[in-house]
Amino acid sequence: MGVKWGWGRGVISVFALCMTVFDAQADSLKCEGPFAKDTSHKRLVEAFGPSNVTLESIYGAEGIEMKASVIFPADHERRVEVMWWDEESRSRPSFIQVAGTGWTGTQGVRVGMSLSEVEAINGKPFSLYGFSWDYGGTAVDWKKGRLAEALGGCTLRVVFAPDENTSEAALNRVGGDTVFSSSSKGMRAVKPRVQRLSVGYPE
Repeated sequence: MGVKWGWGRGVISVFALCMTVFDAQADSLKCEGPFAKDTSHKRLVEAFGPSNVTLESIYGAEGIEMKASVIFPADHERRVEVMWWDEESRSRPSFIQVAGTGWTGTQGVRVGMSLSEVEAINGKPFSLYGFSWDYGGTAVDWKKGRLAEALGGCTLRVVFAPDENTSEAALNRVGGDTVFSSSSKGMRAVKPRVQRLSVGYPE
C-alpha cells in the first residue's frame, strides 16, 4: 500500500505541476509557444483543449469581417481572438488580441493600465491616435522605447479608451485622425486606460 500511495502522490504532484505550467502559459500573451509565428488553429486546440477553442466571425475596424479562432470564448477576462493570414487553413497568425484582464502582454502591459503606467514601462512618452473613430486610441509610435520591440518577431499594439466620465469638450480636444503625444495636456485630461492589446506578425 505504501508503494501505491507514493506513486499516487507522484502522479498528483506531476498533474499539479502541469496545470501550473499551463496556467502560466495561458496568462502570458507573448510571441512564443501557442502564440508563435508558426502557430495554427490545430496547435491552439492542442494547447488549450478542444472545448476551449472555437471558430467565430470577428468584425474589425471599418466593419471588416474576419474568421478567427477564439480561445475561452465565454470568459471575457480570458477570451483571446486569433486572426489568420491564411483563413482557409487557419495558419500564420496576423494578430492575436485580448480585451480582458486575464492576460499579460510584453513587458507586463495589461488591459486596464493607465496611460502613465504604460509610459513608465516604455521608459518614455509615445504617440497615439485621437479618439472617436475606427482606430481611435491606438498607440502608433513607441519612440524607440522598451515596447518598440517585442520578442519573437512580432509587434505590440495597444488601444486606449478615455475615461467614461470625460466631458465632450475634453474629448473633442483629443479626437479624430490626429496623432497626439501621451504626455500632452489634452491626452492626460481624458485619463485613458488600456482597452485592448494585441501582438501581430506582419506578412
